[in-house]
Amino acid sequence: MVRLAANLSFLFKNRPFIDRFRAAKAVGFRAVEFMFAGDGAYRYDAAAVRSELDEHELEQALLNAPAGDWEAGERGLGGIASRERDWKASIEYGLRFAQDVGCSKMHVMAGLVLDGACEDTYVERLRWATGLAADAGICVCVEPLNSVDFPGYLVPDAGTALHILSRVGLPEHCKLQIDLYHVAMSNRTADLASTLRTLLPHAAHVQLANPPGRNEPGVGEVDFTPLLALLDSEGYNGWVGCEYKPSTATSEGSLAWAREGGWLP
Repeated sequence: MVRLAANLSFLFKNRPFIDRFRAAKAVGFRAVEFMFAGDGAYRYDAAAVRSELDEHELEQALLNAPAGDWEAGERGLGGIASRERDWKASIEYGLRFAQDVGCSKMHVMAGLVLDGACEDTYVERLRWATGLAADAGICVCVEPLNSVDFPGYLVPDAGTALHILSRVGLPEHCKLQIDLYHVAMSNRTADLASTLRTLLPHAAHVQLANPPGRNEPGVGEVDFTPLLALLDSEGYNGWVGCEYKPSTATSEGSLAWAREGGWLP
């Protein structure tokens, strides 16, 4: 059975960040994920996050390494050669945080081409980061971000991501992060089931949201029921992050699809 994780950067946003763990547990989630500084995640020390995870018996499924000044428009540092010091600091910080909260997967963002991000730099840095992460038992994740929502992002589609992963050459410790929203937005005519079958062998983590509005399943263009069934049939045993914008007044109200499918109690 597919296991859902609540993305606390998107869900329960009517509460302070540190209170969202309790809210996720209350509706039946057994795992959470979140992004980075900007929505509050790193404004609390790792001990505070770990305390919430332990109190509510939650697993931290995924987090992001800090990705530069998000409010100023930065979208990662991994491919930007001129940001070497900031890049190393972000990886070291992210890995410490992940270890402290017991998280085994960390997304490392590449940056914007306009800011100087290039593939060669990103590949070289991913090799370095993956070496550190593997020693800590953490998998580094590369996620393609569609060019509609993230214009100029260095990794705009799954094909580019797979090419980068092949160049990194560390398939056990540096893997794909599949957000089905970004996959769908990158190619609106794609057969998502076929695409998912192709991508899953390379993946460490899966997320969902429904295009075009990035809402919950049931609100948008994609029928997620067969896709979630496909994850089961293909043997995917990781978490599926609910990284969507609720179309309802509350996050709790947006979860009917998960209860109807038996994925939440």
